Amino acid sequence: MATSNAATTYLEHAVLDFIFKNNSESFTTPGDSIYIGLATAVSDPEAGTLTEATFTNYARQQVTAANWTLASGATDAQTVTNASNIEYPASGGTTETITHAFVVDALSGGNIMFIGALDASKTIASGDIFRINAGNLTIELK
Repeated sequence: MATSNAATTYLEHAVLDFIFKNNSESFTTPGDSIYIGLATAVSDPEAGTLTEATFTNYARQQVTAANWTLASGATDAQTVTNASNIEYPASGGTTETITHAFVVDALSGGNIMFIGALDASKTIASGDIFRINAGNLTIELK
């Protein structure tokens, strides 16, 4: 499920403000407050405009800093990959088609940092569990 991801305008601006303007208040490290959400549609990836999943029992899933694998600085790969499964509770009855995953800094609301399309859309029906297997979600900076 490697995604072709896009950094949002929020993240791009915060990183540049932090690096070039020494503005540490513009960007705080989310650390263990990173959540992976699911979307059924994305209208503007750069602005972070999407339709979040609402199937019964859906909630963004927290992925702590310890559960990401960062590529070695000695390589030319600027990637981070999930080190463990990211699993969503079984749908309790609502059917939706998931098209994207996104990275956000809060359980609800928050700032969307990355959005990526799934390799293939997945329809979630009643009783289905959506899982991103370890090593299948890769965020890449280019």
